[in-house]
Amino acid sequence: MKGRATETRIRAVRLAFQMAALCAILFSNREARAQAIFRPFSADQVHTTRNKTTAGKVYAIENAMRSEAEDKGKKSISIIRFDRKVMWVLMPDQKMYLEMPWGNPAEWAAAVKGAQVQRESLGPEQVGSFHCEKSRVTATYQGVTGTYLEWAAKELDGFVVRRQDEKGSWSTEYKNVQLGAQDPSLFELPAGYQKMSMGGFQKP
Repeated sequence: MKGRATETRIRAVRLAFQMAALCAILFSNREARAQAIFRPFSADQVHTTRNKTTAGKVYAIENAMRSEAEDKGKKSISIIRFDRKVMWVLMPDQKMYLEMPWGNPAEWAAAVKGAQVQRESLGPEQVGSFHCEKSRVTATYQGVTGTYLEWAAKELDGFVVRRQDEKGSWSTEYKNVQLGAQDPSLFELPAGYQKMSMGGFQKP
């Protein structure tokens, strides 16, 4: 029983780190930040890191984001409430959740304002059924520089449907994108869930 609880916490923390990385990407430029907070949407997400591909679902509203994924047959759900400065990682099988603090959007916005962002157009390119404008984005903040590629779909008014590291170490693609209002209940804690202890794990 103890071993199972430890495994559950490990999966929860792993998902939390993945969600944190996803949000770092989403907040790295103006258009992406609008997607994450100011532009409600839902989409199927396919994330590839090295040789591992993970499929899931993403929902976003003005002040929150929800990500659903499976790891070894176990479903995990993460919810970030930017307005409440909190992140929840839900384990539906155990009816439990992990809670961690999350920085507020103003702090992210300040970081973006302090960053140097350059975008180089690489011309049109097709991604699935979308006609996209491909760009190389280079962002520098506090001496750290990151470069990646993104594809903005003309049919979705510039919504970025794909991001990819130039070296191919990771990529994130959105499919079946639905822009518009989402069910508010998706971004709340479900009734009947018990709070999980972090134990000796570090917070992301």
